[in-house]
Amino acid sequence: MIYEIKVNELAEEFGVHRNTIRNWINSGALPAQEGPGRRYLIQWEDYKQLCDRYGREPRISPEPSARTETIQARKEAPALAPVRLGPKTNPLYTLPTLADTCLTCGSCAGACPISGVDDLDPRKIIRMAFLGLDEELLASDWPWKCTMCGKCEIACPMNVEILQLIQRIRSRRDRDKIPPPIQKGVVTCLEKGNNLGIPKDDFLALLKELGKDLAATACPGFVTPVDVRGARLLVTINSKEPFVEPDNLTWWWKIFHAAGESWTIPSENWEGVNWGLHSGDYSAIRTVVKRIIDNIERLNCKALLLPECGHAYYATRYALERWFPESLQQFKIYTVFDLLLEYLNEGRITLNPSLHAKLTTFHDSCNYGRKSLKTFGHGYFDEARTITRTCCKNYVELIPTEEENYCCGAGGGSWASPFSAERVFHGRIKARQISESGAKVVITSCHNCKDQLGKSLNREFNLDIEVQFLWELVANSLVTTGGQTP
Repeated sequence: MIYEIKVNELAEEFGVHRNTIRNWINSGALPAQEGPGRRYLIQWEDYKQLCDRYGREPRISPEPSARTETIQARKEAPALAPVRLGPKTNPLYTLPTLADTCLTCGSCAGACPISGVDDLDPRKIIRMAFLGLDEELLASDWPWKCTMCGKCEIACPMNVEILQLIQRIRSRRDRDKIPPPIQKGVVTCLEKGNNLGIPKDDFLALLKELGKDLAATACPGFVTPVDVRGARLLVTINSKEPFVEPDNLTWWWKIFHAAGESWTIPSENWEGVNWGLHSGDYSAIRTVVKRIIDNIERLNCKALLLPECGHAYYATRYALERWFPESLQQFKIYTVFDLLLEYLNEGRITLNPSLHAKLTTFHDSCNYGRKSLKTFGHGYFDEARTITRTCCKNYVELIPTEEENYCCGAGGGSWASPFSAERVFHGRIKARQISESGAKVVITSCHNCKDQLGKSLNREFNLDIEVQFLWELVANSLVTTGGQTP
């Protein structure tokens, strides 16, 4: 049996924007053929699978009796109760004028890679909050399937601040109903100083052993600096590195060694990743950043580097500007781009671009790019490409690029959330971007992006690509005084 339908009719049936239906058809998520009169022809089986996926009752059925039952059920269905508006204390939507500003034009839904999944639509979230349906929003999984990438706000012609509302919904949810891996990471960091609860003795032993190996291979005389008072640069760490991929730490260490940097790692509260941002726990965000400030003051450092990852920089910078503005006058905060460019511009490191011949592209982290541009007035687009092009002459851009670039699908805590199917579906557009570019090496500045691109999308969409961190690329391009890479 074939279902003949118009796009707007199918959009009404599933409660999504018509652009979402077109996206499903264009991506192959909904197999359909063009029919007469701007209609599409859909096989019954494909239509039924779509209904099952989104928990909808099919409007049509191959069996006449089933169609009759469906029609009768619709007639007997009780009418929806009207929404009663009244005064509320501490509502989710604190600026009612924004609901009037929203045109419900669908630009946000068209830009959102996951719009339509589980009936998610940014316009619905705005209207539900405006109507006072707070409990329904708090119980929904929409805010956790959203990666908070900001594409919706870029597309919005009225500049409605959708992400602030999503973050507010996350912050209001009961802590025992936060996706467990995220909440566990927050609690563990508050209790033990890092997201994975790595004991201090194990951490210090690992740093010492890695330093010995590096001294014996690439950096003669190297000793891992821990709690060095008066070092210029305090370096935080993503706990996933020492726990899962400890050798990755040495990429930055090679760069520091080549640049002659004065740096140190704190022995406690060294976590740079701030999952309070993902869970909407502002108290946790503040506490983690205050510990970083305490380490800088204790060790009398002059600058801070947040090498991991996009959201670590965003959360720390956000907390410093909101709660500790005086600290921004006491020490300098470096992004990975700032420090690498400083080394290059001052001639402290030399890179050999001939080592990388494969066609290379750069994937923008949402937090370093779009969100930093809107929140702090500067997005790190040109800097990333300058560094990448210095290492790789055979370079190509993703289309669209920079501020318009697409999220990988793993942001906002999605990589650690239980919604893996939605995460992969979200990333389909990024996979298509990469495939169409022809690039064989993708450079990024975020750990979640690297995991999603290299471990998930690479396999799911047969991309056949290599994914590297920006500092990994630089470390592997270094030229020592002897003319060799370390």
